[in-house]
Amino acid sequence: MRRICKDVVLLIFSAVVVERLRSIMTRDTCSLILPDQKVLLQNRQDPYLFTREKIARTLIEYTLLDSYHNFNFHGIPYPFVSPSKLRPGTPTNAKEFELQNSALVILVDGTIPEKMRKNFRFREGNRLYKENLIEVAPDLTELNQYKWSMRHTNHEKFNALLKMLLPLDYALLVQRIEDGESWPFELTHFHVKVERLLDNAIRGLAVYLNYIEHSLYERGEEYVDLLEKKFFEYFNFYHNASGRRCAAALAAQLLAWKKIPATVFISSQQTRRLTFLTTSSSSEEIVIEQYLLLKVDAELQEQLTNSSKNWPVDILKDFLFHGPDQSTVAILRARFEHTEASRPTLADQPVRTVNPREKWIRLKDEALIPIHSKQSAKIGCSLVYRRPVSELEIKQGSN
Repeated sequence: MRRICKDVVLLIFSAVVVERLRSIMTRDTCSLILPDQKVLLQNRQDPYLFTREKIARTLIEYTLLDSYHNFNFHGIPYPFVSPSKLRPGTPTNAKEFELQNSALVILVDGTIPEKMRKNFRFREGNRLYKENLIEVAPDLTELNQYKWSMRHTNHEKFNALLKMLLPLDYALLVQRIEDGESWPFELTHFHVKVERLLDNAIRGLAVYLNYIEHSLYERGEEYVDLLEKKFFEYFNFYHNASGRRCAAALAAQLLAWKKIPATVFISSQQTRRLTFLTTSSSSEEIVIEQYLLLKVDAELQEQLTNSSKNWPVDILKDFLFHGPDQSTVAILRARFEHTEASRPTLADQPVRTVNPREKWIRLKDEALIPIHSKQSAKIGCSLVYRRPVSELEIKQGSN
């Protein structure tokens, strides 16, 4: 009798959950997020925030929008990434897409300390002098138009310079240079290598989070393999991350532990997403944002149309654009935060054990962002964990 009652309760609960999910997915779930005018003013007045926003906009255009047009130009459908791929721990495609623009840019609110030069390899030989560029990349397009003043991030042609240099190997470095000039931020070096043993980085994070006491291998190789997977999950990268993504993670970790305000921008040809890893002077935390191109389906289109009737924005002009195949495209931003499993414990706590099933990072919020810089509002939405109504109907019908 008890079992029957229990089964009935479970069936009722399941039906309620399904109906709740259905109502969530079919109702109007989009909301307009208007900008804080004080924050906008601060972003314009603070040289670091101004530079960060300028680089961010350029990279969104270069790695996402320009990549989309690259595929269209060659008559190849763009390989859209499903928002569900932003879920922590989700595998990424191992294939590299040659038409996808990649990037690695390190912006530092200050200068890299001398003691960290062994990890960030830059010297006079890769300073942004024209003769250095000619030696390293003589076939670089538009090199003849390069002028020394363009290196300043407030220069009208800085975006063009950034795009010209992004195809080069390794990282571009933008720093605050206090040399008496009116504008402090400039692109100082190109071809910057980030060098650090991955084992050292994994060990450092594991000790910091109290998952080992001293040695990386003190609990065996299988445990090290698990720590490596969790290391990349900490940055919302899949554990097969390599190349630019690995370099970005190593750079962000080093800057965070020195509490140096910085942003590491990374985009790869595999993931087709743009990631920001942001550090601050107040803590060792790393803030993570990821951007990707979103193919807007009929359900989301309907939600946007119904939601925006009384909004003081033009979603068709500010947030959406149409491809050659008449598909509707938007830009999705997802922000993440670390869970208790990936935060330091109290000093007197015993060494803990990694739980493979316990996530180290979770979704904080998500929104559609404008496709151009003239609009600063955003559209809040729920897409990363969204299940289409049609899928819910099929599942409900099968029950």
